[in-house]
Amino acid sequence: MRERRHGLGVVGRLLLATASCKRSEVVGNQNSGAVNANSATEETFSSPPFVTKEPERYQALRVITSSSDAGDSVNSQTFVARDGGRRREDYETAGLKVSLLELPSGSYVVLPEKKVYAELKPEATEGGGTASSSQTVPPDFSPDKLLNEVRPEAHYERLGAETVNGRATQKYRVTLKGMTGAAREMTTESLVWVDESLGMPVKTEMTSTGGSGSGGAHVIMELRDIKETVDASVFDIPQDYRKTGLREIASQLNSSNAAK
Repeated sequence: MRERRHGLGVVGRLLLATASCKRSEVVGNQNSGAVNANSATEETFSSPPFVTKEPERYQALRVITSSSDAGDSVNSQTFVARDGGRRREDYETAGLKVSLLELPSGSYVVLPEKKVYAELKPEATEGGGTASSSQTVPPDFSPDKLLNEVRPEAHYERLGAETVNGRATQKYRVTLKGMTGAAREMTTESLVWVDESLGMPVKTEMTSTGGSGSGGAHVIMELRDIKETVDASVFDIPQDYRKTGLREIASQLNSSNAAK
């Protein structure tokens, strides 16, 4: 597993993650269940045959695994919780657990093991950040675009009903061919399992070939341990935590990384 070790750059990435947390989630489960034998007939479409919208209230573990023909691989796990306008994301970086909170009072980054937190402000993103694994996929081929935009060059197929981790889903295949910025042809195929009762995908597998010459890439995004209720305390910052600035958060991350 490749860890993100970037000091202030990590804080910048945290800010970017907070800014993007309103987007549709594209996630999945690598362990699929049985296919419904009565739904083997494929249907094809020229525009997305489904609409996805993040539930107003839920929590889950989001797991992303990506690999390339070059041998690179990235694995990450993020706890995600939402209750209306409140959100929380937890993950580990530089050997420390990091929590991102979006609350009516503002957005915050929290280091639970250090019992400190800092407010995230828009101007704090100056100085840039580092790319996450999902940013290695060219924007035109990103899962969000494949799932939610009408793309004349995209081909959609409904593959039928399938059970994924006990949840009833509809399975789709999305195929897209196009040119990258380097004028190289790229083909991307995504398998998407949409839980219509939840209103979002619970499994996505994306494979791309061609492009910049770095070979193919394979990305699996999944939701595990889905619950449609969230305890209100998930969004609380404990009273004994000390408020600090982003520089101290970055210093704590740097110190933890150096000690490894």
